[in-house]
Amino acid sequence: MSKNYKLQNILFCDNDRLEAYWEMFFKSSRPVYDREKKTIVLGAGQVIDFCTYFNSISLLKWKTYTYASKLILKLRVKGEMEILLTGYEKKDTQYIRKVLHRAKVSAAEPQEISLEYPENNLMLAGFEIHTHGICVVYGGEYDTEIDEEQVRHVSLHLCTTTFKKEDYILPNIQLLKDTVLAGNDSLAKNLWIHVVDNGRTLPVEELETEHVMVHPNLNVGGAGGFTRGMLEAMDHKEKPTHVLLMDDDVMILPESLIRTYNLLKIVRPEYEHHFISGAMLFYEEMNYLYEDVGFMDHEGTYGPIKDRVDTRKMEDILRCEEMFHQPKNAYAGWWYCCIPAEFVRKDNLPLPVFVRGDDVEYSLRNKAKFITLSGICIWHMGFTNKFNGAMEFYQVHRNTLMLQAASGVCQNVDIMTRIRKLIRVNLLRFNYDGAELLLDAVEDYMKGYKFFMKNQGEKLLKEKSQKNEKMEPLSKFPEAPTKVLSVYAQDLPRKSLETFLYRITYNGHFWPTKWLKKSVVPVAYDWYYSPHRYFFRRKLLAVNPYLKQGAYREMDKKRFFELFSRERKLFNRYARIHERLEKEYRDHRKEFTSESFWRKYLEIDK
Repeated sequence: MSKNYKLQNILFCDNDRLEAYWEMFFKSSRPVYDREKKTIVLGAGQVIDFCTYFNSISLLKWKTYTYASKLILKLRVKGEMEILLTGYEKKDTQYIRKVLHRAKVSAAEPQEISLEYPENNLMLAGFEIHTHGICVVYGGEYDTEIDEEQVRHVSLHLCTTTFKKEDYILPNIQLLKDTVLAGNDSLAKNLWIHVVDNGRTLPVEELETEHVMVHPNLNVGGAGGFTRGMLEAMDHKEKPTHVLLMDDDVMILPESLIRTYNLLKIVRPEYEHHFISGAMLFYEEMNYLYEDVGFMDHEGTYGPIKDRVDTRKMEDILRCEEMFHQPKNAYAGWWYCCIPAEFVRKDNLPLPVFVRGDDVEYSLRNKAKFITLSGICIWHMGFTNKFNGAMEFYQVHRNTLMLQAASGVCQNVDIMTRIRKLIRVNLLRFNYDGAELLLDAVEDYMKGYKFFMKNQGEKLLKEKSQKNEKMEPLSKFPEAPTKVLSVYAQDLPRKSLETFLYRITYNGHFWPTKWLKKSVVPVAYDWYYSPHRYFFRRKLLAVNPYLKQGAYREMDKKRFFELFSRERKLFNRYARIHERLEKEYRDHRKEFTSESFWRKYLEIDK
C-alpha cells in the first residue's frame, strides 16, 4: 500500500546571517518576510522563483538513489496567483529551463495546494509563483508516494566533538533541541546526539536529555573525539543504523538532517552502503560552496573534486547535480559525513592521528562511495583566511605518511617527493620555520608506530604552533601593498639567467650577501609561489591579505645551512629504513583501529 512521503521542506530565509544571501532560497525583487508569522508576502505583479540551492529538489538524484519516482509539490498559500512547475537540465555549458505545468490559484483564505509534476528526466525541479494581487506563502514541501514496505527503519546517531568552543556548540545543540527534537515525527524519535567534550568544560546536566548525551573526554583531537562518539553510539541501547559525524565550529540548518534522514529511509539497496557527504560552505562568504567530496591527487594535494560553486547561480547549482565519476583517492570530510553502521565497527575505528587526515583515511580504507544532495550542508568557520603552518606543514604531512603506510592507501601518491619540494620552496622564500615543520613531520613519522600510540597530540601541536609565523597588523610595515590581494597576482616570467642563478644558489644562500637586493617586496604568506618576487632579495614581507597582517622573512644563512644539512641526513636515513618502517605501520594497523587500543588510549575504563 502506498503512502505520502515527505522528501524535503521549502525553506524561508529565517536566519539573521543568511538574510544577505536570500538568493540561496528564492529569486525575486526581494519579497517581504514576516518573521513573526513566518510567511512570505508578495505584491501584485511579482515573480518569485524557488528553483534555488535550498528550494529546488535534486530530482534525478532522488530518483536514482531512492524509491521516489513521483514528485508532488505541496504549498499553503493565499491570494490570486499562477504557479509554474519548472525543471532544469544541463546541456554542454548551458542550462535549459522548462515549464512542466501551470496552475492558477484563487484563494481568499489560506489554502493547501497539491500539484504533481509530469513524468520527466530533468536534473532539477522547482517552482515559480506569478502573483495577480497581494499573495502570501505560508510554507510547503516536496513529497512523493512510497509503498510502505519500501520504508526502512533508521536510527541516526549524530556525533560531534568539541574543545572549548561553547560559542558554536551550545547554539547548535539548542537549535536541534528546539527544532528537530521538538517535533513529533519519526526523526525526533530516532535522532540521538552524542557531544564529545574534549575540553571537559560543557555543563553536562544542563545539556543532557533522553536524546542528547554529553561525553567528557581527553583532548585527543578530532580523531579521538569522533572515535569516542562512534563507540558511544555503538554501545547505546538504540543501536545505530547510521552515524553522522559533524564538526563543532559550524553553522547548520536543521533541514540538512531532515533531508539526510528522509533519504536514508527510502534509499535503494544498491546505494544503502554509500556515505552521505554534506557540502562545506564558507562562513565568511556564505554563498560559496568549497567542497562536497574531496580527493588527493597524484602529487599529494588535498582538494575538492568540483571547482568553487556560487550557490546563487543556476549553472553552478547544476554542476552540483551532475552524477560525477568518483576519482581515485576520493573522500568525505567529517564536517558532515553520514556513515552506514556496517562500517562503524569496533574493529574498524579511525587512526589515532589527532587532527587532519582521519576522515581521508577512513573513506579510503573503507573504499567509500558517496551521495551528495543540494541543501545537505554546513558553513565552516575560518577556511578562507587562515593558513596554519603547524597544521598544513607538520600535521597534514606527518599524518599522510602514516595513513599511507598503515592502511596501504594512496599508493599512487609520492608524498616524500612533495615534502622535499615544499622544503625547498620554503627555504627559497626564507620561511625557515615552515621548512623545519616539514622536517619535523618526516622525523616524527620515522619514529615508527609506537610514536602514534601515545596520547601526545595536544602537546605536540602546542609545540609546533610556536613555529607558526608571528603576524602583525600591516599598518606596521611601510612596504605593505595598498591592494593586499596583489600578492596573488601572476608572477612575472624570469630570464633564463635569473632562473639558473635562483636554482643553483638556492636564491642567494650560496651567493655573497652584498650582491643581493635590499628592497623589500610583499609576497603571499601561504602556498602561493612567486619566485620572480623572491629572486635575490635579502628580506620579504609575507602578507595575509584576508586578515591584513604581515611578517618579515629575512635571509638567514646560518639557519639555512642547518636545515639544509638536516634534510640531507634525514632523507638518507629514510632511504635506508623506509621499507621496514612501512611494514611496521601496516602490521599494526589493526591494533590502531581496534576497540581495545582506543579504550586504553581514551582512558575510558579508568
